[in-house]
Amino acid sequence: MQAERQASPEERVGTMEKQIRTLSEWLEGKTGQTLKIEKKEDGDTDIVHFDLREIGERSQDNPVDDYLERALLLRGTGNIVNGDGEAVPLPGDTYEIVLNELQLGDGGEDSLALRNDRAEYVISVG
Repeated sequence: MQAERQASPEERVGTMEKQIRTLSEWLEGKTGQTLKIEKKEDGDTDIVHFDLREIGERSQDNPVDDYLERALLLRGTGNIVNGDGEAVPLPGDTYEIVLNELQLGDGGEDSLALRNDRAEYVISVG
C-alpha cells in the first residue's frame, strides 16, 4: 500500500490563492445584487441578506496575531435574521469572510458553498 503524498506548503498556498481568486471573481460578478449568506458556526446558523456594492480584501498584518486575519470584505448594506425571525440591520457596511483554510465546495452561477477554519457558508443570489 502506497502512502498518499502530502502537498508541499507552496502547493497548499497556490491552491488556496486559486480558491481565493475564484471566490473573489464569483463575488465580483454579483456586485449590485442581493446575496443571501447562510453561515453555520458552532451549531448556530445566521442568515444575512446583503446588498453587495463592492469587494475588498484585508491582508493579514501580523501572522503571529490572529486578531486581524486575512479576509474578503464585502461592502454594502444588509440585515441579519434574528432568532425571532426579525430582520435586524447589520451594525456596519462590511461583511467579512475570513480566508484561513478556505475551501470552495459546490457552486454554480447562483450559489456557492465554502468553508474556512471557523464556519461553513452557502452564498446565493436573492
